[in-house]
Amino acid sequence: MDDTTTPDGTGPVTVTVTDDVAVIDLDDGKANALGFDVLAGLESALDRAEADDVSAVVIVGRDGKFSAGFDLKVMTSGPEGARDMLGRGALLGLRMYMFPKPVVLAVTGHALAMGAILLCCADVRVGA
Repeated sequence: MDDTTTPDGTGPVTVTVTDDVAVIDLDDGKANALGFDVLAGLESALDRAEADDVSAVVIVGRDGKFSAGFDLKVMTSGPEGARDMLGRGALLGLRMYMFPKPVVLAVTGHALAMGAILLCCADVRVGA
């Protein structure tokens, strides 16, 4: 993994490797809603961290806002979108819970709905 990369080259998920720790940073410039783009970015970042020679993963959000949870526009768009988003979120949570390397969530601020569930899926939670 490069020192600083984004999983797809753009978007709200950034990966930085320092020494042997991958830091995954969520920052959509707003409330860090977990839309399909953010979920895909997190999945890709975890893929890279799992394949790379890092010993731990730290996931952080914007200062004061870890995550507002699922994207409400998708969740209220109809049953198909909500079902797809819930399925992707459940798989992400399970993957974090079963991840072969320690996952730390460093949270400064709100972690609502699915953001709070992700806290439960991490090995270690640090809040301020």
